[in-house]
Amino acid sequence: MKKRIRKGISAIIFTKISGKKKYLLLKRKMYWTGWEWLKGGRKKHEGELKCLYREIKEETNKNPDEYGIKKTKYLFSFMYNKPFVHDFQLWDGAINRIYLVEFYNSKIKLDNDEHSSYKWTARKEALKKITWSDQRKVFNTLTK
Repeated sequence: MKKRIRKGISAIIFTKISGKKKYLLLKRKMYWTGWEWLKGGRKKHEGELKCLYREIKEETNKNPDEYGIKKTKYLFSFMYNKPFVHDFQLWDGAINRIYLVEFYNSKIKLDNDEHSSYKWTARKEALKKITWSDQRKVFNTLTK
């Protein structure tokens, strides 16, 4: 049977705090628990950038004038532990374009539906905290 793969975006978000680069990690509480970067699935007829803007607004309450973006060539794919229903469709996995996003300040308003907390961390600490090894590997590559 053909796998049903949901298209989406992922964003490695950073800012400068006291002159040092810090990365945003979100503590997931919906569907699983652990630390991750921002990610989300595209809605029907939604392009990557529109999805990125929507997900950033939903999960951090930031508007496009509060950050800069850089599209990477990297795609991040993963399979769900069990089929996942979203927007009345069944999905087996996801493939996300990865963006690097610089927030011009560190103030965010967290979406409490999906995440229980957030943390701005140094690169080394982020590599220890990120729950999934495949996310750590991509993060390591893109933040060198």
